Amino acid sequence: MSDSTFDLFDSELDEFDPLEDTGADEEEDEGGDIAAISAATDTPGEQPAEPVDTRTPEERIDDLFKSMAPRRKVLLGILTFVEEPQTVTDVNAHVDKLQEDNFSVYTAANLCSLLERAGAIERVTADGTPADEVETEPKTVVVDGVEYLEAAEPVEVFWRITEAGQAKLDSDKPIDRLRTLLEEDAKYATIYKRILMLCNDASGATTPTINGVVDNDPLVQKPRLYAPHFVDKLEKCDALEWRKAWFTTEIGKQGLEMLADVVDEPTAEYEEK
Repeated sequence: MSDSTFDLFDSELDEFDPLEDTGADEEEDEGGDIAAISAATDTPGEQPAEPVDTRTPEERIDDLFKSMAPRRKVLLGILTFVEEPQTVTDVNAHVDKLQEDNFSVYTAANLCSLLERAGAIERVTADGTPADEVETEPKTVVVDGVEYLEAAEPVEVFWRITEAGQAKLDSDKPIDRLRTLLEEDAKYATIYKRILMLCNDASGATTPTINGVVDNDPLVQKPRLYAPHFVDKLEKCDALEWRKAWFTTEIGKQGLEMLADVVDEPTAEYEEK
């Protein structure tokens, strides 16, 4: 979900590196610390080699999206925005807009850095040259017969989606996810329709309002389910979005068309609304 529930998760991710490829710690033999100290003493200048990440860009991107599930829509929003090269300033402003109703400890720079490390976006210059290939060495200038080093003019950098990033973006098919959800969860079709209709109002619907029309319905008593369960599933299909209230998206409106033949028999709480 995009509201306060996920923000709690975000706070725990502050120092978490989603791209770190960690494994289980190996058990140390007795005396391992002494051996390590001895080895360090014998070869003071030797450092352990950095682990090589053998994952493909596609695998790294998939892993990033799995570990950053609460930021999925923002990450996809960045990829969509940089299908055409965009300045760093414009991307930062776009991310701030995407997150204005969904605070995160991750800044635009953090998210872009993670996407770049995963291989989903890249930094380029105005002519499409990779930014890392641009020479930024200082120039030697002569003033009154004296040579000085003059800093090179900074090069404007743009963010641009990569082939692997484009493949990830193209693979995101929310309408297919929603159709599958409604087919697999057909038992709760009236619940999904009720939520989508309620949130289709111009002012959206608050969480307590949704709870009030779902939680007492006989359908959700056994097994016991609550409104956030259904809201979360709809949001993961991009059928709902949080903007200080829950709103039905264009995808959600297509979902209502899929549910057109479903007859809802609302609870008393819903009839009062």
